Amino acid sequence: MKILSFDVSGDYSSIALLNSDEVNSFTQTHERKNRPNWDELFSKVGFDSKKDFNGLNAIAFARGPGSYTALRITASFLKAIAVVKKLPLIPISNLKAIAHEASNWINESEVIIFVTIKADQNECYFGSFKKTSKGIEITEEESIMSMEDIYKMAKKKNVYFAGNGWPESINSNPKYLSNVLGGAEAIAILAKHELEVSEEFDPANANPVYLKTPEYQKK
Repeated sequence: MKILSFDVSGDYSSIALLNSDEVNSFTQTHERKNRPNWDELFSKVGFDSKKDFNGLNAIAFARGPGSYTALRITASFLKAIAVVKKLPLIPISNLKAIAHEASNWINESEVIIFVTIKADQNECYFGSFKKTSKGIEITEEESIMSMEDIYKMAKKKNVYFAGNGWPESINSNPKYLSNVLGGAEAIAILAKHELEVSEEFDPANANPVYLKTPEYQKK
């Protein structure tokens, strides 16, 4: 199975090429307002955009939550390719991707993982997941949460924490996995699991998830 995946949802651009059980990935950080050079990303994983799409089983991307502009551009770009190449387009939650990465750092076979992604100074995106023998399962609907509520969640016992939206006080918690990041590699692995269960991934339904109304729509 061959899957090309992207995570271009915030202050980094990430690409991965999954081939069976091997994953070749590349991530570069940048200002949130900057957008990736697609051809440069393709070259970093040895992918020829002129011919290699024909050998793929699917394309996957980080659907959000994250930067409104980045998510919209990425989804539109990949939808066009998926339609032309007749490929499944699989959207994967950024929060779930971080939870998946966190699960690799946890020895327990079954635990709860809380994940946050910074939205702005007053809010964070929040997701609750469970590591099981079958993989990562969502336990609560993803939401946007005030920092006041995030402080409360950070005090919960018997859970692990990952993501960049937690208050500084969590750094002293031994169950805070500070080194865990999202990225296209986790997106590719989760997309492979999705594709093994179903082949119904119509590009028309592969939409970003914002969770927060863009500023221009509030006016």
